[in-house]
Amino acid sequence: MNTFYDLKVSDLQELTPESISVSLSIPEELKGIFDFTPGQFVMVEKEIDGENLRRYYSIYAPKACDSIKLGIKLKGEDGFADYAMHQLTVGDTLRVSPPMDDIAYDFNPDGEGRYMAITIGSGITPFYSIVQSMLQHEPKKKFVLVYGNHDVSRTMFYKELTQLQQQHPDRLHIYFVYSQNNSGDYKGRINSEIISDILDKEGTNFKKVFMIGPDIMKKELAKTMQTKGIDKEQLSYRVYS
Repeated sequence: MNTFYDLKVSDLQELTPESISVSLSIPEELKGIFDFTPGQFVMVEKEIDGENLRRYYSIYAPKACDSIKLGIKLKGEDGFADYAMHQLTVGDTLRVSPPMDDIAYDFNPDGEGRYMAITIGSGITPFYSIVQSMLQHEPKKKFVLVYGNHDVSRTMFYKELTQLQQQHPDRLHIYFVYSQNNSGDYKGRINSEIISDILDKEGTNFKKVFMIGPDIMKKELAKTMQTKGIDKEQLSYRVYS
């Protein structure tokens, strides 16, 4: 059974017209419990209109941040996301579980190697935490990110990610893929042709390749990457939610 703690909302910021950043302050006595590593998630609980709702959200803050930061996107009829977007205010309290493992990223200040992540929409949240933490605390690592969205306006953390890439061009390379226009590096949905072209440019010497997205996309890309020479054991999957 999960244990939940009351955490206060310390900040709210609109990320896109359909997503919001929720920052939760961590009391001093709970800092040990909420000491997270990049790629972890928490479960959030809230009673809304008499119904007790629970949702899982990845932490997008970097390692050693003094708060838990969640990126919540409104997708379909989701009572909690709608509440967070339109009713949640600074000072409100949410019930939150301790951080739990999600993306199997081996955070290590002395670690080395190249990593790759392929994701769409709100699947960016754990990788944004990983990228920030890597650039701050893991000087020997590099990261390639392939990030799909409809367009720039719906891309969570677009400005922040672009700025990080400009600041660390030798360690971070981002490919933006947009299905609705030509403003990114590729147009369309992330598919085998796009990934094959990226691997031709980037090579295949990755310690791990992470994927978050629909099963049909992950299966298609896995075949392409294995054909290119990336071993099956190097691939790590998570269901898009």
